[in-house]
Amino acid sequence: MQPLTQWRLEDGVLIEQRGKRERRVALNTVRRLHLTPARGRLAAGAILGLPRGQLGVFSGQALTLKPTRAPDTFAPFVAALAKAVAEANPTARFTVPAVATQGTVIGAALLLGGGALAVGGFAALAGQLDIGLALASRMAFVAILALAVLPWLDRQAGRFDPHAIPQGFL
Repeated sequence: MQPLTQWRLEDGVLIEQRGKRERRVALNTVRRLHLTPARGRLAAGAILGLPRGQLGVFSGQALTLKPTRAPDTFAPFVAALAKAVAEANPTARFTVPAVATQGTVIGAALLLGGGALAVGGFAALAGQLDIGLALASRMAFVAILALAVLPWLDRQAGRFDPHAIPQGFL
């Protein structure tokens, strides 16, 4: 059985206290703050991107057996944490889960294009150029369709203002 974890903010430092052990993280070293909403058995939280790894600040246990509501003090604490990180490190990124971003769509199109080249190449090596070209052309068409969506995707999708956290995430 582990002792309860307590979080505090003091003068630009996040302090994690678990029993007698205490860990301090300077907020000016935080590169990214990512909000994770509660889903199913996963607790709501904030993940801090640090120079050496990540640190998760969750509303309860990171994974619970029963879905539980976040405590009333968690949302104000994360809001204060986001504001403190923004003041300590103006270059930090603040993100939330996004459905699709431009990078995701471009990555999928690149994988489809690489698969089309591989299918065409292997079919040519096997002496089945006609079927290889048919399959590769279909894969390339799907990649082109995926890239056609790019103008409608927001470059800032998944970002938020640390002074105005989106409703429903905590």
